[in-house]
Amino acid sequence: MDGDHFVINGQKVWTSGAQHADWMFALVRTDFKASKHDGISFVLLDMHQPGVTIKPIQLISGSSPFCETFFDDAIAKREDLVGELNKGWTVGKRLLQYERSGIGGMSGGGGKKKKVKRNEFVEIAKEYIGESSGKISNGGAREKVLNHSMLERSFQLTAQRVMEENRSGKTPGATTSIFKLVGANLARDGSELKSELMGTQGAGWTGENFSENELETTKNWLSNRAVTIYGGTNEVQMNIIAKRVLGLPE
Repeated sequence: MDGDHFVINGQKVWTSGAQHADWMFALVRTDFKASKHDGISFVLLDMHQPGVTIKPIQLISGSSPFCETFFDDAIAKREDLVGELNKGWTVGKRLLQYERSGIGGMSGGGGKKKKVKRNEFVEIAKEYIGESSGKISNGGAREKVLNHSMLERSFQLTAQRVMEENRSGKTPGATTSIFKLVGANLARDGSELKSELMGTQGAGWTGENFSENELETTKNWLSNRAVTIYGGTNEVQMNIIAKRVLGLPE
């Protein structure tokens, strides 16, 4: 900190929407002698200032929702400190719990009953593999669709139950890591299953031989693998569950 402002130097990778942002929040180290979770402050800073460089990251799926952000003597005003000095991780941790609950499927329509949608995995399998007497003709594919659909439905019902229990306004806690972990794996595995059911048509990137839906399936298969990384990797979530939920020794 220099007088009434912070001078920021460093790099932030995977900055969502940085190329479109006017402001950014950042967790910056303000006490280099403190332990790793202390000595961090939560600040807001103007993205349209000298010393801020933004470089979009081209993902394998073809999109660029994330960026690298470089800071060279960038400035954050003292008045734009959120919370207490050196206590920013407390704020950041709480925000991450909200983010993970959203990624894990716990945001949105709070306990309202929704109509059960037609099973898209069944429809894809019947279209690309075939059907016999109204069933997916291949037994192995039928089992994979059944197992995934049961897990997905069980997850939705569990999330709905937890949302109803938390309608009192209780803030999310470490258990959100369970929903982030399971929800991320479901998204990844669901995209992979769709591509698998389509066979070679589910592996196209461009060309007249692929429909728009088939090309979109390939991109979703690639992009949904990132769900197990952003918001905290699967490994991070398992560590949190082990320590904060199950109380296992480190």
